[in-house]
Amino acid sequence: MADPGPLNRIGEGREAEIFEWGDGRVLRLLRDPGGRARAEIEATAMAAAHASGSRAPAVHELVEVRGRPGLVIDRVSGMDLLSAVARRPWTVGAAGRALGEVQAQLHETDAPRGLPAVSDVVRDRLASADAAADELVAFAQERLARLPGGDRLLHGDLHPANVLLGESGPVAIDWVRAARGDPAADVAWTRLLLRIARPHASSPRLVRRAHGIGRGLMEDAYVKAYTRVRDIDVERVDAWEPVLAVARLATDLAGERDALTGLLARAGAP
Repeated sequence: MADPGPLNRIGEGREAEIFEWGDGRVLRLLRDPGGRARAEIEATAMAAAHASGSRAPAVHELVEVRGRPGLVIDRVSGMDLLSAVARRPWTVGAAGRALGEVQAQLHETDAPRGLPAVSDVVRDRLASADAAADELVAFAQERLARLPGGDRLLHGDLHPANVLLGESGPVAIDWVRAARGDPAADVAWTRLLLRIARPHASSPRLVRRAHGIGRGLMEDAYVKAYTRVRDIDVERVDAWEPVLAVARLATDLAGERDALTGLLARAGAP
């Protein structure tokens, strides 16, 4: 498309930058110029979630701006759950409940056929896991082969920074890792992130300083809220966790390695 001229950036994360885009809309512009396929996955997943009544922005257009793929979506005014807890620590339980309710509702949605299977997404991440030992990758691949498939819409990276508190309630954003499959995989990933993740370096200082506030309380509130809306097989969530921990270890993010290796040791990993 034609160059839109100066863009006003209003947010950013690991995967994308967010810019104003006319009345009531924003441009979510991926950082990776070669990320067209990922943008298409995100658009497909977000559109399916929104159409089903799940908490997701409407998708208006898939575009390319200055050689980078992006999505034009509804603008959601409001801070994310992580920032809300950083400002008001006593809301940590409410934030966990909102996270669980959003995810449980999402898992009632049939996944579009165009989305990759979550097992394939994880397998691809393990195949490129050059920061994880070979024996750990083999351990995860063997465990993954025994896990079930499924047909539910999975967000793939749902955590407090990816849920915005909109005027009409919480809304899930950042769908670039969406997939179809077993909801237990999605719950296992969210639970793992609540335990070990650290905020991105670009996050406001208040968020970075407060990342540990009530971590266990949020996880507990999240799991309880999810199970009030939708049943989940906790044993299957537990089975997914070490596989996803190896996938997460492969990214070698600062501050996470000790927690991940400890979790894997408890799971009997080599």
